[in-house]
Amino acid sequence: MTLTEHRDRSAFVPWRGDTRIDFGDVELDLCLPPELYERETVGNHFIVGKTRSMVERLLAEVGASAVERAIDVGVYKGGSVVLYHKLFAPKKLVGIDLATAPLPPLDEYAARQTDGSVVVARGVDQADTVRLDRICAEHFGQEPLDFVADDASHLHAETRATFRALFPRLRPGGLYVIEDWSWAHWAGDFWQKQRGGAHFHDKRPMSDLVIELVLMCASSPQIVSGLRVYPDMIFVKRGPAPVEPGFEPSEHTFCRGEPTPQFGAPGDRARYQSPTLTFGGR
Repeated sequence: MTLTEHRDRSAFVPWRGDTRIDFGDVELDLCLPPELYERETVGNHFIVGKTRSMVERLLAEVGASAVERAIDVGVYKGGSVVLYHKLFAPKKLVGIDLATAPLPPLDEYAARQTDGSVVVARGVDQADTVRLDRICAEHFGQEPLDFVADDASHLHAETRATFRALFPRLRPGGLYVIEDWSWAHWAGDFWQKQRGGAHFHDKRPMSDLVIELVLMCASSPQIVSGLRVYPDMIFVKRGPAPVEPGFEPSEHTFCRGEPTPQFGAPGDRARYQSPTLTFGGR
């Protein structure tokens, strides 16, 4: 029985300690920043920006469900594409990344899959919904997706745009994963005093999207049928109701007739507010 055929995939992951998975033809090393930035994928040795607990949590959420069509948004050093391909053996897995530079080990891995099950699309802005539509049409046609993982920009507007484009394409029960959503709330001076440095300091918290999805789960469970929130990732389950790519989530959330509460723009001292209630105000 293979890894992808077994109902408990986690029991058959070939762990070598807590940070390495050895599939024989490829090895995956799991690490987080700053080590993630410093290490490189070389040959058949791939770097993955995850922890063992994240992988095990992912497998628990997917369970025994088949993952035949999948998209990985944010390829970076290529390890996540290889990981998902090995764990799920999809018919088609498309990795999307903003970078245009080739990553030879990943290209060579994709080329070895003679069934064409791995495709890498480079130079794709995750917020470019027209390009995402074309990619889906080219590689999946009218077939629904089973799985989407977003580990790309970690920015609110870009991540929300990708969600609007791809979540509707999931089959009922399909899973949408968003990683590292909680950066605005991490402890430490870098995040709380320096506001995440140049990349994050003036950006809207990703938690605003999480709040919106929580309310959508409550208001429109036929679209978002379930939501699990963890410190480093969230899992959003697709409901059975049809919704078109490019849908507006705010049209499916209700809050006693008021807009969805938000954490507010950077520099606003109001930490969490609605038209009738403010915490941490001016």
